Amino acid sequence: MDSMKRCLMLAQVLIGSAASASHRCVFMHGLGMPNSSAPTEIDTDDYWGGDSNIIRLTPFCSSRTYIHQDTVTRAWDNAEMHKAVCEAALGEGSNDTVIRDTVLFAHSMGNLIFADALRQKACSLDTSSYFVAISAPWYGSKASQVLEESCSNSSLGEAFHWLANKLHRCDPDRPGKVFHAYESLHPAYPPFEGLAEFAAEQVSFAMCGHSPYGLTSVYSAAMEGLARAIGFGEKNDGMVPLSSCLLPGKAYDTHWQSAFYSAGINHIDGTLRSGDGSLGSSRQPSQWVSSLFTKHTETVLV
Repeated sequence: MDSMKRCLMLAQVLIGSAASASHRCVFMHGLGMPNSSAPTEIDTDDYWGGDSNIIRLTPFCSSRTYIHQDTVTRAWDNAEMHKAVCEAALGEGSNDTVIRDTVLFAHSMGNLIFADALRQKACSLDTSSYFVAISAPWYGSKASQVLEESCSNSSLGEAFHWLANKLHRCDPDRPGKVFHAYESLHPAYPPFEGLAEFAAEQVSFAMCGHSPYGLTSVYSAAMEGLARAIGFGEKNDGMVPLSSCLLPGKAYDTHWQSAFYSAGINHIDGTLRSGDGSLGSSRQPSQWVSSLFTKHTETVLV
């Protein structure tokens, strides 16, 4: 086979064990959390499914820190949030801005906050640290536009409004408008320029969802309703189109052993609170997380 054909071949390479139980783990939530408070050592909001769930899924963590920031009234490029995320990731006693021996998990808009903090040099990742990106809207989502329309339109269905109200999306000081966090998810929001390309150089593992219904849960019907209302026109997780979640230059696979995983889950399933699906290798978000530092494959060009 000539060299041209070899250049077009895809090869699977193994990413072996790299993190041990000596790694700190830091968790950054996504959109819709209305208050800021100091980081905690327990999942006080049950955002990630509660302590027992996360402890079971992260045997490689020696400690766990949960960030709590207002992701309703502030856009993801907010400097105060950058500072808070970096301080939590750096940990107490750090004398510089380099994050060492840490696994940083982010969900949804939390990925944008952390990636932009790195881009703005509020902190940086040492080679001993890992960025795990889950359900990230790297190019935004037109869900922000539909959610804004819902602030003045009550005809979108009961399930839709149940979910939308949980997200605290409407700004009472600006009738008919969403809060700033939602506005910053509009695909035309200027800071999105170049963010995905930068993030692709920082992220070690990523999971994207491509099923609005996802794993059967109390959120399934609402996520399907949201996806119908938005009309993505492509695979999506109910909140983010798949094309916005996929990092450039990375090859995604539907098996949970892939470092870059395209999973049959919805946006909320990405918080790991819904467990795994009973059938199929593409419906195993919890298995994917628990196996992050055993054996994963990444597809690369050779």
